Amino acid sequence: MVVEDLRDLIRLLEQHPDWRAELRKVLLGDELLQLPELVREILLILRQHSEILQRHSEAIERLIEAQRRTEERLEQYRAEMHEEFRRVWEAIQQLAEAQRRTDQRMEELIQAQQRTDQRMEELIQAQQRTDQRMEELIQAQQQMAQQLSRLMDWQRGEAGRRDGERFEQHTLKRAVALFDGGQGGSPLQPHVQETLYRWLAPVYRQGIPDASVDPSLADIIWWKGEEVVVAEVSLKVDEEDIRRARQRADTLRNVDVAAIPVVIGEEWATGDAQAIAIQEGVEWMVGRGLSPGFLRFRKLRSE
Repeated sequence: MVVEDLRDLIRLLEQHPDWRAELRKVLLGDELLQLPELVREILLILRQHSEILQRHSEAIERLIEAQRRTEERLEQYRAEMHEEFRRVWEAIQQLAEAQRRTDQRMEELIQAQQRTDQRMEELIQAQQRTDQRMEELIQAQQQMAQQLSRLMDWQRGEAGRRDGERFEQHTLKRAVALFDGGQGGSPLQPHVQETLYRWLAPVYRQGIPDASVDPSLADIIWWKGEEVVVAEVSLKVDEEDIRRARQRADTLRNVDVAAIPVVIGEEWATGDAQAIAIQEGVEWMVGRGLSPGFLRFRKLRSE
């Protein structure tokens, strides 16, 4: 096979591709033959680097965007913080002003409290003076009440005494009728005093008897024959009247005089007074009631 010109060579190379490879080895050598591979590798590396750079660029863009957003957020935060600080500062100023007003009000309250305490102390002292004066008035009123009570007791006693005296005088005037005869009367009457002295001469020679047992202090001495009534007269007959009548009659009995203790009144002073009279052996004429001994004495005939 003869190659006449370049065109024939090209046509043959196109018909025999494997010749092209052999021809390239002859014409280019191993280093040039390896150049496309090296170029592809370089291009691959460059493409990889480009991709890396692209990714780095994108990452940098994202970082830049993130930084921008961060700066915006920081700016917003700074503005918000500035506004918050402004509000806090205003609140602090308001709080300080409120505290100042509170302190001022507290000072006013303290002064008012001090004035109140002073006024209260004055009122307490005034109340103490009033209490002292009231105590003095109460004591004076109590003394007046005691004096009035004593006066009323005295008036009642005087009224009772006068009523008793009137009742005693009334009884003396009616003695003859009450005892149905006989004689006697008040120990103040001379003939009664003479009779008592004749009976009591032995007693008087021994000394002056005690008032509670002395028949000469009885209200009425009345006799019929040998028997003698020693009577105590009272509007309201009580235990004391009963005791005196018995004791004064006992004094006459001790000198052999047949003495009969008697009480005369409008009513009994207590519910058990009549029982005490019976127990003491004392006769009575109380109200419309007459004891058996009193009735027996009335039935005695006068000499």
